[in-house]
Amino acid sequence: MDGILQVFQNELICSICRNYFIDPITIECGHSFCRPCFYLSLPNRSVLAHCSECQKAIQQRDFHTNVCLKQMVLTVRQASLWHFLHSKDNRCRIHMEAKQIFCEDQRSLLCLHCSTSQEHEAHRHCSVEEAAEQHREKLLKTMRSLWEKCCENDRKLNVETVTICSWEIYVISTQEAISAKYDQLPLFLPLEEHQHLVRLQREGTDIFNQLKASETNMAHKRELLRGMYTELKEMCRKPDVELLLDFGDILHRSEAVCVHMPQPVKAELTAVTIPGMLARFNLFKDISESFYYIIHP
Repeated sequence: MDGILQVFQNELICSICRNYFIDPITIECGHSFCRPCFYLSLPNRSVLAHCSECQKAIQQRDFHTNVCLKQMVLTVRQASLWHFLHSKDNRCRIHMEAKQIFCEDQRSLLCLHCSTSQEHEAHRHCSVEEAAEQHREKLLKTMRSLWEKCCENDRKLNVETVTICSWEIYVISTQEAISAKYDQLPLFLPLEEHQHLVRLQREGTDIFNQLKASETNMAHKRELLRGMYTELKEMCRKPDVELLLDFGDILHRSEAVCVHMPQPVKAELTAVTIPGMLARFNLFKDISESFYYIIHP
């Protein structure tokens, strides 16, 4: 019987973290993983991923929670929690009863008598089992939102990196196009052309530096977001009682990490047209027309 139970428990363990599943998902090939473990193992969303178990390619990107696996893990956790709550180590020293009530205000375990005492009667209470699942679901909800921020930041980081790689070529080609336009002017303006190209080069360098700074900020934000996501994952996998007692301000810190998300630089050159070009053409046109009428009265 113990052997069958062991086999059953092994089926509830993620092959990546070697712990019970957290928000389990089942991918196309049939293998299951913790959602956070699977997400963190992906190189990025633009690269074809492979299952770490069978190496089959993974085309899918949106995954639903495997409700059956999640319920089985919950059953195992509840059984473990029941044994702890009814152990000698979890008895109230005053009333010698099991501490099965969680006090939200003081983040402590209480027996029934203590929860109705004058000290705690005005506090928010619920069963340890209910409190643990509520807190774990809050963590999972926060993790899903945080991962969306991670993906959003990664997409913007990729855009910034690609822009940086092509920016120098773009500036050079724009300079060549500007020179070609000056060559088409009826007036020879070497000094103005030089000043225009210098101004364009200076603007291109400024934008390049902005792009590099933006890329650095996004890379730093990526580390912060993933670090917070990993911390939430580790909190989520803690045993129920430990999770409740250690919960602290982790949700507030998670919200703080998502504030001031870096935005891509608006990489556009403004010095791409020749100043006064239309006016010069109109002036030349007027002079040409006047000269025409002089020689052709």
